[in-house]
Amino acid sequence: MNLRAIIIDDEQKGINSIKLLLEKFINDVKIVAESTDAEKGIDLIENYKPEIVFLDINMPHLNGFELLQRLKYRGFSLIFTTAHEEYAIKAIKNNALDYLLKPVDHEDLEKAVQKVRERIAKKQELPDIEKLFTDLTAQSQGKIPFHTKEKVEYLNKSDIVRLESDSNYTNVYTTSGSKLMISKTIGDYETLLCNKENSFMRVHQSHIINLNHVTRFTKDNGGTIITKDNCQVPLSKNKKEEFLKWLGMR
Repeated sequence: MNLRAIIIDDEQKGINSIKLLLEKFINDVKIVAESTDAEKGIDLIENYKPEIVFLDINMPHLNGFELLQRLKYRGFSLIFTTAHEEYAIKAIKNNALDYLLKPVDHEDLEKAVQKVRERIAKKQELPDIEKLFTDLTAQSQGKIPFHTKEKVEYLNKSDIVRLESDSNYTNVYTTSGSKLMISKTIGDYETLLCNKENSFMRVHQSHIINLNHVTRFTKDNGGTIITKDNCQVPLSKNKKEEFLKWLGMR
């Protein structure tokens, strides 16, 4: 079965790149329409109702997210394309959606299309795009989404004391004394939290801490960090220099 696809990108070279890669490496995806105009792209999606939409995020006048919000038909697998590793990528990954960084690599493209095939074969539900919009709004307000089994909690970064790995789960500890168990690994949150924009550091294989909530540091046992909730967090050897530099001891 051929998968019908639409490509929407404000640059024709972006469209051509995906078309060439599909023609060369993937034989079951047929491009039924393309457009460099996001407004026209809405009509194409509504009329063709494709199985896949390759959608550029950064477009003038109407970006990829704004286009999605105006769609009535959303029964397709969505693959975002972007030239930048940006904050939006974190929300996309957090909601099990796919994306390709430009210039698009054929192996990444093949993996993304394979996920679509598997989703169709197993009759899996498509990721909820509304959750993506909620996450994007929350992140723009400086909040981080944490998906528990029952609901999604949006926490201010300043309210997060630390995260601790628990096998395939992650426990999140807050300034209010509450604990959330999240069905994601701590590695997922390292990508989301530990960057120049945020004051979080992964100080151990099992621990991410908010540096603003460090109350004390002791040098015993190779180094122990005491956090606001009075937890003793071990400092791994390969993170010691980075942490001591932040502490002003290097």
